Amino acid sequence: MIVDIHTHVFPPNFIEDRARLASADAMFGEMYASPRAQMATAEDLIASMDRAGVDVSVIAGFWWKDRARRGEHAAYLLASALRYPGRLVPFVPQPEGDALPGAAGIGELRVADPERIEAGGLPILAHCSEEVGHRYPGKTGGLTPGALWALLEGQPEARVIAAHWGGGFPFYALMPEVRAVIEAGRLVFDTAASTLLYGTDAVRRGIELAGVEAVCWGSDFPLRDQATDRAAIEAALPAGEARAAVLGGNAARFLDLAGSD
Repeated sequence: MIVDIHTHVFPPNFIEDRARLASADAMFGEMYASPRAQMATAEDLIASMDRAGVDVSVIAGFWWKDRARRGEHAAYLLASALRYPGRLVPFVPQPEGDALPGAAGIGELRVADPERIEAGGLPILAHCSEEVGHRYPGKTGGLTPGALWALLEGQPEARVIAAHWGGGFPFYALMPEVRAVIEAGRLVFDTAASTLLYGTDAVRRGIELAGVEAVCWGSDFPLRDQATDRAAIEAALPAGEARAAVLGGNAARFLDLAGSD
């Protein structure tokens, strides 16, 4: 099973209304105001999955500051998962206090105090940002390694997908208390946008630090083409158990997908 644990899709009307939404939400504007910034629908993603040989994709919403817009985006993600059963796994932006029937997770989380988020037992896809290096749209507002640890400590039952290598968090997997969280199955790292942030050795080094069982492929589609990004993972990992784990086995286990045994 090939699983992409990190993709984004938007309702068609959000894509059509990009300019107005960019004016209304500063973070969305930073990331998507430019027409060159890729946005995609669920149908675009399914077509990409078919081309890239991807069986299942996690679809995440944007963390809108407006509660109603978060709810609208969540509804689209849930409806998309129903249209493509078994292929799309919806991680929704959380409308405060609203029930989220059908949601498989919460995300992509962007908050200053993530330990206060009530995920209702659902796994969290957390946008994480490295504290050094070049700036890019969307770098601000992500969880730093310290904020990620605050979430894990503040919510002992939380299960987290730390996006973008957790902003460099795998180094801390050498600490016994962090290793215990990974071994408990509460924390995995995705590779989303890895080629845009790090050198070609990032996958191998990340596995050395965090353990192969804690690394999951994420393309960050449509920012990255799924076929191209999958090929980069395959180039970094020789065919075998490690490649199979990163390209789907770990995500299937973490998400408890049918047929993952």
